[in-house]
Amino acid sequence: MVRTLTLAALCLLPFARHLDAQVIRSYESLDRDAGEAWYLTLGLGVDGQAGNTEQVEVDFSAAVGFRGERHWIRLYPAYTYTRTNGETSDFERAAHLRHNYFLTDRTRTFAFMQLQADRSLDLDRRFLVGGGLRRRLVQAGQEQGLDLGAGLMWEEESIVGGIREEQLRVTSMLVASLAAGAVRVTLSGFFQPKVDEWGDHRVSSSAAAAVPIAAGWDLSLGLDWRRDSRPPADVEADDLDFTIGVRFALN
Repeated sequence: MVRTLTLAALCLLPFARHLDAQVIRSYESLDRDAGEAWYLTLGLGVDGQAGNTEQVEVDFSAAVGFRGERHWIRLYPAYTYTRTNGETSDFERAAHLRHNYFLTDRTRTFAFMQLQADRSLDLDRRFLVGGGLRRRLVQAGQEQGLDLGAGLMWEEESIVGGIREEQLRVTSMLVASLAAGAVRVTLSGFFQPKVDEWGDHRVSSSAAAAVPIAAGWDLSLGLDWRRDSRPPADVEADDLDFTIGVRFALN
């Protein structure tokens, strides 16, 4: 049994400007820290300002899971809290449960449930449940390759103001796991249109890199872009974030 404990202390920096949109969360970079059997990954981010604007933002994320010969199950909790000039301006809470069953070395099913709330997006509650198939198209070493996945998900949303929607969406992904020497890079993209109206869709892409700086320590870099074709009123369509920090791993 291999137990992995990863502690990330992240210093968050704004890239361009922080925009508000419906967020598709990507957990692919957390999965690259998964060992065999039980593992745990913890992340903590802090961003602050002082002077004309006093603001503090705290972001916590984690992954706890079990990976066996055929089954791989994990839970990803996440929490983001922002306080501006002494008042809580926005916060996000999310929990994502995911299971994979390996049909072959290169093909696996995926099934998931997610519960999310985000004040900055006027999102009181979002519940997702779905599943599909994921196939490794290109295998380049044990941890490198290109994956394609597709499936369906049911979405239930409650927006501030009493608006409630239910819909069926396609969920598709393209994920590349790369390495340049000791540097590990994960690139992922998601496309989630409504089944009966593809003009109503969400798109996201992200890039994450882990650069070794000492024994057990990595410099972590991340860039995320997301777009909702039809966001709620007073919420912008695009979301762009850049993160930088350090990560410590103990095996």
